[in-house]
Amino acid sequence: MMENLNMRLNKSVSILGAFALAACATSSIQENTGLLPALRAAGLCETDNAAISIEHATANVSDCRVVSDTSLELMIRPENTPINDSPWYGFRVDPKIPGILDITLSYEGGTHRYHPKVSYDGRSWDWLAQTQIDVDEDNGQTASIRLNLGQRPFFVSAQEIFTSEKHDRWARKLAERSDTTLSEIGRSHDGHPLLMLEVETEPDTEKPYVMWVGRQHPPEVTGALFLISFTETILGDSGLSQKFLNRFNLLIVPNMNPDGVTAGFWRHNKGGIDLNRDWGPFTQPETQAVRSALERFETGEDRIALFLDFHSTKRNLLYTQTDEEPASPPMFARDWAEAVDERLDDEVYSFTREPRPMSARAISKNYMYKNYGIAAITFEVGDATDRDAVREGAIVFAEEMMKIMIRAEESR
Repeated sequence: MMENLNMRLNKSVSILGAFALAACATSSIQENTGLLPALRAAGLCETDNAAISIEHATANVSDCRVVSDTSLELMIRPENTPINDSPWYGFRVDPKIPGILDITLSYEGGTHRYHPKVSYDGRSWDWLAQTQIDVDEDNGQTASIRLNLGQRPFFVSAQEIFTSEKHDRWARKLAERSDTTLSEIGRSHDGHPLLMLEVETEPDTEKPYVMWVGRQHPPEVTGALFLISFTETILGDSGLSQKFLNRFNLLIVPNMNPDGVTAGFWRHNKGGIDLNRDWGPFTQPETQAVRSALERFETGEDRIALFLDFHSTKRNLLYTQTDEEPASPPMFARDWAEAVDERLDDEVYSFTREPRPMSARAISKNYMYKNYGIAAITFEVGDATDRDAVREGAIVFAEEMMKIMIRAEESR
């Protein structure tokens, strides 16, 4: 058990082992308001018993007010507006003496969404005990948390710390496979490499591509965790994986918004834009980079067969085409959801499929369906979904996807 923090051990999670919303589909395209401000200085404030800092990647607190010797208020503001209600926060606590530290999280432009998580090393995380948090029931604009201070410093974060550097290390590790290459398809506003994995077991053989992307929205850590397990299942050594990779190539962009992840943004990139409202306009360097990766499918050089976009929201769900909209493979979303539902117990990983007809919104799902006529799905993972269930769900979804795609390709 973590030192004096009274955590719920059944919520413990370790990010990638050694590497350690409202629904995402809301709001409209924003005007580009220019580059957002640089990251703030490391120090925030301190009381007689603890100091608060935000020097680590993903940390974000806008301001701090000392209330008393043992209490303070942290202001949580969005990077710009309008914005989705996904108020991310993250900070480090350095105790001076053992005792109690009371913190009030005060939200501007949003309401409390993410249950606080605590870690001593940035890898293993526990949920703060429910008895240590009190959310304002009237409007949700404040949440009071009580922290027990011991000897060691610790992190407090809206979700587990999953940095852009961890994304990159994971991608480079996968690229050690003989059938996988890692390429830089562009650079973010701040110059961070935008990395894409390409998996080809037989480079000289023409095969259709399955593509997925992730982390368009910085706080959506569960979607990133799902993408990791989903990918590793498909790249595993099972007979099903080998059969699938004998028929399909893969394109994977794990982290489309590295600047927003590093800065602890609620939703947008460093340009102040929701990247999942920029598929079509392509005004941002991150979406432009993915657009360039898609050019091979427009020239006829290659064929794309399926597109997935991993996100997080308040529950597990899939935004898909309707059954009345013709897509390739036919009825993929319906068959996929039904096949997974037969295998996954609702007590482990419950989810819903929510068909949404084609619209003018510039989201990845609409763009990919409109331009390529393929099944294009926004895959949402619940903010609070048990992390073991995230992994189990990812494995089953990956396996059933492979089965359906193999059958579809064999019947062409």
